[in-house]
Amino acid sequence: MTESMKTNKKLKKVIVTQSHFNHKEADLDILHFPIISFEQLDFDKNKLNRTFDWVVITSKNTVTFFKDYLDQINYKNIASIGKTTTKALVEAGFKVDFEPSTYTQEGFMQEFNVDKDMCILYPASNEKRPLMRNFMVKHDAEVVEIDLYHPIGNKLSLEGIRNNLYEIDAITFSSPSGVHVFMQHFDKQDLEGITVATIGHVTRSALEAYGVLSIMPEQATLNSMIEMLEKELNE
Repeated sequence: MTESMKTNKKLKKVIVTQSHFNHKEADLDILHFPIISFEQLDFDKNKLNRTFDWVVITSKNTVTFFKDYLDQINYKNIASIGKTTTKALVEAGFKVDFEPSTYTQEGFMQEFNVDKDMCILYPASNEKRPLMRNFMVKHDAEVVEIDLYHPIGNKLSLEGIRNNLYEIDAITFSSPSGVHVFMQHFDKQDLEGITVATIGHVTRSALEAYGVLSIMPEQATLNSMIEMLEKELNE
């Protein structure tokens, strides 16, 4: 293909719905509409008045809402799930002591050693899955949970999605919360003829519960999903 043909080629249009969007250059026309916003919740600060063996951080949002508290509490180690979470922690000035080789809660449970009577602080969304807590409790750890924030629909992004939905080639989802918000405002039929891409098995399962099938990259990262869509849409 000549350079002039590349310049004149119409790029496939993709809506990305995840909150944080920092990707490499792509041979796609990407529209970023973060479908959910997050609100911090109040919690009992007395829960923090002890020494923790581990603080388990599972998302960049947790870093955003908890970093000021993390500066003030006593803890020995930090565990992080995912490159994005680890990057946010490091940029905020914290040292990450454990990160699983796969960027999922299931990968964390396979590789993280929980000892009896270990004290673990677990701040996260109030809509988190019980999987991690159940895993740590099952291994006789004392888990201090904090419902740190909750997701809400982003009205401006939902309007942007509605205005562009019938002109796009693909749409992406990276969390069950995003899926649920989308399906509260749209129908399964609205996605007919559109390639749906997800990050993570849990997000894909959330879509399947609404009868929507999706494709998923091997690595649970935005860049991997964008690379997958480049190949899928430009074949």
